[in-house]
Amino acid sequence: MCKALIIVPIVILLSAGCKQVTGPDTGGFPPEVRIDSAMRTVFVPVPEHPGEPGDNIIYAAGFALAWDELSRILGSDPASVNHLVRRLNASTSHEGALRTGTYSVEAQVLGEELLVTAFFKKGLPFAVPFERKPGGMLFGKKAPVHAFGMPHYKEAMAAQMQVLYYEDDDKFILRLTAGPDNDQILLAKGFTDGEKLSAMETKVNTAVSKGKQELAKGKNTWKYTLGAEDDVLIPEIRFHLSCSYHELINLPVTVRGQTLRITEAAQRTAFVLDEKGVILESEAVVGVDSLSASMEAPPVKRLHFDKPFLILMQEQGGKHPYFMMKVANAEWMVKEGGALR
Repeated sequence: MCKALIIVPIVILLSAGCKQVTGPDTGGFPPEVRIDSAMRTVFVPVPEHPGEPGDNIIYAAGFALAWDELSRILGSDPASVNHLVRRLNASTSHEGALRTGTYSVEAQVLGEELLVTAFFKKGLPFAVPFERKPGGMLFGKKAPVHAFGMPHYKEAMAAQMQVLYYEDDDKFILRLTAGPDNDQILLAKGFTDGEKLSAMETKVNTAVSKGKQELAKGKNTWKYTLGAEDDVLIPEIRFHLSCSYHELINLPVTVRGQTLRITEAAQRTAFVLDEKGVILESEAVVGVDSLSASMEAPPVKRLHFDKPFLILMQEQGGKHPYFMMKVANAEWMVKEGGALR
């Protein structure tokens, strides 16, 4: 009789408000909700796995870490014809995303079953809380949602942010700083075309490189400085979601000549993004450039995340993001009046 094979990666991302910088408040998550077909949100186990157009697409590195541990123990299945299995085996997007000691991967034998669990949490408060915007903002020109940011210029808040790329108010990349290790938080508006987070990330990285080159040449330096008239608005997002990867359930896996089946493949992620803290990594640098030599006032930038945008969270010095989300709709934003969805 074959032993049953259970894969249960549990990924909990913690980011919540705190009034002190000493540590985040990890309470305040909404009740856990299981993703179903009626929702416009999907989990993907690796960034290379496609989502659906118009859906929020969420990736966290834990599932791939658990899969790697499973492969280490039992051996991989390179001959699999299942698209998801092949993407899990081929993906390296999770490698080097989290420092040793910041996550755990455990394998347990429970009777005739093997349980592999991956777990990590991040509590990343802002050193200086941002401000709530009275009345919130409209997302997608129709959903009134809570918003925070820097409605009016304040030096301490601006010091936590850096513009990495700016084409116009509908296409730009903002970097935030949060947490004791200055994790990098990239918010990228105008880069959400397509179905794969990996392709969107590539576009963001290309734009960041272009911004570095432009700044190094001293061209349009006003784009990369938050001026006194610029303002920033970010929607508040809260969710606590779980799902099963049904494509993997009951899938036969050949391991060292023995055929096993996957009985469970699940993930759980809790996430809060508000004016007090974020799950993302950000390095904040505020520079003084040659703008003072010009007599003309620079154009005003309205850095409002009021249309689909990306969230990419990465450790300082990390090779890849440990969390990515395409925010395509307002399903998990806090609506004016306090309701979710």
